[in-house]
Amino acid sequence: MKKTPPPIWVDRLLEFFCSERFLEEVEGDLYEWFLRRVEKQGLRKARWFYFFDAITYLRLFRLKTLKEMQRNNNKLYLNYLIIAIRQFKKNLWHSSLNVFGLAIGLLSTIFISIYVLDELSYDRFHQDHEKIYRLVNHDPVNGYKGDATPSPWKLYLEPAFPEIEAYTRLGQDIVLVNKGDQNFLENDFYWAESNFLTFFSFGIISGDPRTMLTEPNSVVITKDIALKYFNKLDVVGEQLPIKVYDGNQDFLMKVTGVIENIPGNSHLQFDLLGSISSTKDMYAEFERYWGLNWLKSYVKINDHSSLEEIDKRLPEFFETYRGEGSSEYSHIIFQPLDEVRLYSNDIGGEIAKGNLTYVILFACVALLILVASAINYVNLVTAKSGQRGKEIGMRKVLGARRSQIVRQVYVESFFQLILSLILAYGMAFLLLPVFNQIVGKDMLVSDLLSIQVSLVIAVAVVLILIFSGAYPALILNRYRPIDSLRGTQKNVLGNRSATRKMQVFFQFTIGVFLICCTLVVIRQVYFFSSFDKGFNTEKLINIPVDDRTLQEKLMVIKDRMSQVPGVESISATGEALPSAMNNTWGFEWYGKDSEEQASINVISIDYDYLSTLETELIEGRNFSQSLSTDSTQSVLLNESAFRMTRWKELNGQKVDVGDSERTVIGVVEDFHYNSLHENVAPNVYVLAGPGTRISPDNLVIRLNANATSGTIDAIDRVWGDFSDQPLAFAFVEDAFQDLYLAEQRFVKLIIGFAIVGIFLTILGLLGLVSYLAERKSKELSIRKVLGASQREILWKFGGQFGGVFLVSLLVALPSSWLIMERWLQTFAYSINMNAVILLSASAIALVITLVTIGGQALKVAYNNPVKYLKDE
Repeated sequence: MKKTPPPIWVDRLLEFFCSERFLEEVEGDLYEWFLRRVEKQGLRKARWFYFFDAITYLRLFRLKTLKEMQRNNNKLYLNYLIIAIRQFKKNLWHSSLNVFGLAIGLLSTIFISIYVLDELSYDRFHQDHEKIYRLVNHDPVNGYKGDATPSPWKLYLEPAFPEIEAYTRLGQDIVLVNKGDQNFLENDFYWAESNFLTFFSFGIISGDPRTMLTEPNSVVITKDIALKYFNKLDVVGEQLPIKVYDGNQDFLMKVTGVIENIPGNSHLQFDLLGSISSTKDMYAEFERYWGLNWLKSYVKINDHSSLEEIDKRLPEFFETYRGEGSSEYSHIIFQPLDEVRLYSNDIGGEIAKGNLTYVILFACVALLILVASAINYVNLVTAKSGQRGKEIGMRKVLGARRSQIVRQVYVESFFQLILSLILAYGMAFLLLPVFNQIVGKDMLVSDLLSIQVSLVIAVAVVLILIFSGAYPALILNRYRPIDSLRGTQKNVLGNRSATRKMQVFFQFTIGVFLICCTLVVIRQVYFFSSFDKGFNTEKLINIPVDDRTLQEKLMVIKDRMSQVPGVESISATGEALPSAMNNTWGFEWYGKDSEEQASINVISIDYDYLSTLETELIEGRNFSQSLSTDSTQSVLLNESAFRMTRWKELNGQKVDVGDSERTVIGVVEDFHYNSLHENVAPNVYVLAGPGTRISPDNLVIRLNANATSGTIDAIDRVWGDFSDQPLAFAFVEDAFQDLYLAEQRFVKLIIGFAIVGIFLTILGLLGLVSYLAERKSKELSIRKVLGASQREILWKFGGQFGGVFLVSLLVALPSSWLIMERWLQTFAYSINMNAVILLSASAIALVITLVTIGGQALKVAYNNPVKYLKDE
């Protein structure tokens, strides 16, 4: 008679609720009743009544007590833990490999998680942040977008749009703080509206945020500034002498409040806030002047308003308040506050910008590394579980149930996972300062233990535990005890070779993908440093001159510095190198379409500028000191501006710049004032003296081959004759490199995590290949005894990975090509993706594969067969 089992799930319930003293008796009686019902009523009814029979057969005295359940479970789990420790010691090499590999994967996930979460958290700490928008100044004609806005916007926007609940502004100035007999330069000083500290949610230490910035000559300082100048926090009412460089004006400001240091995840970073009412005399003309963009503007929109409706009414607003036709070249973009950090790459301004592409790439890399480490872990756990057939068979013979086998496997997996997690967090605590230095952040140990990071890691651990436990448990529970003890168990999951190949395929694919991406990033960053900027950056230094008093003496300072030994040439200019280019004026030329709107960057230079930069004139001549008209009637254009005019040649062509007609006397070769993210903008070069909006406020000095550190000291002494402030200077080449700090950090991170990913790939392959070598040792030894050559043995063992490697190349190379091509499109100038990169990535991956697999293959091929066949 064919054996007919009762429902398994009912037996599981009995095992859980019935006391072990009565379980065998209850199960025996129920099984006899079940067989009788099968004979008399059929299998379906017998199975149906089996559950009710089990319920009615249980009595209170047969149920497990809570104490018994707890005691039995504790003993079982303690036994499982002891077995897990023994198994770990027994297979120390594979177990250590497994734990370390998974720990590296979890460590990478922890670090990338805190980085990504930090980038996504920017400006979300403000109350009502979802209602706050930054106003972006947009010119639809030339595509310009900037965070600096015209002052009249506040004057007219609030009454014109009742949807605006609140409006605040702030503008940066460079100031000098006098304390005792010392002067301190403060770059992060801002003038702010009286409602600024109620509009935003910065932490208040002392003072009333509603009145801190109401009165003129009021200043609010951060905690660090309070300690710096007063060595205490109770400083409300103290006086702080401040000199504004740009306005050349002195203020005796009263400290009206102290706030917490600005959080690192705020796009607004400042140390001092002055009341904007203090600038009424200094910047009075700005309030109604549409052409000067200085202040950053923020609005709070009420809950029931539609940005689409506001946008529709903007053209009418500009036509009414700025003038007829102004809506064609004037527009406002309402940018959500929580998008400022990651969605501002096309918006001009001085704020530190993030990069959404980098955040997405890092998140993908974290996922790839975690998947690679998880595959390694499952691979090695599964590989070793296949060798425990006899142990599991013996346990089943001695009465172990399926659920107990499953729990044992899960406890062993959980034990190794906990070890990996402890190791990962231990390394994270130790390496956090190094990681902070690489990414340029100040994340704390508490960030590693934040709820969000803990949740990410917990989900990862649970998923790994489920898969690493379920797969071996399924394998081991399918083995029949008699077959396990005889060593004749069959492949219960079908084609396990295909499963292994799929896992190896994922390893190869992840490794090749990371190698290819890393090569592209390295080449692009090298391209930054080697790209011709259009002028010679070597031995070139830039000295900012922000003090208006010094600007009036700039030509005298220039003459004195030119006499310093080691100085080859020197020039005065209105734009630093590099520069954000903030002086943009309207631009008209002969032949221009009357409906066409154009603007141009206006840069003041002197007669020595082109020779100092060692840039070339494409056409025409330079400014000449012998021609007095050049200072008021002539201009130079760069190539981009000349192309914009669509002229074929100069021939005394004239342009209007800022309502002033001038003759174009020459065309200068295009060169870069900013990063390669942007194309060279149209520029016009003019001669300008002190006291104007575009007065020269920088000195550019070319040092000769004989220059030494003493040359800088001599320049510093000359500077000291005119100013009591320390000399601030920067080498132009270094300053341009600083424009790519984000890319340089990205390179360090991507290389670091790529190495981790490749290391995990090697680790996984090494563990898997060594297991396969051990498993196939007898088969390959028999082949060797029967006459197989070492070459044939090598091919038999290593050849199985060749096809998998080729398929992984077909998947990884196109994927990495598409993703990196998109990244390169964020730069105005970039390398070209080509076959060399793909071939290089393939070659590196091949070498890694050959070294990893080849070592084990050679070991198998050259082993003595007697070693593995002596027991047969």
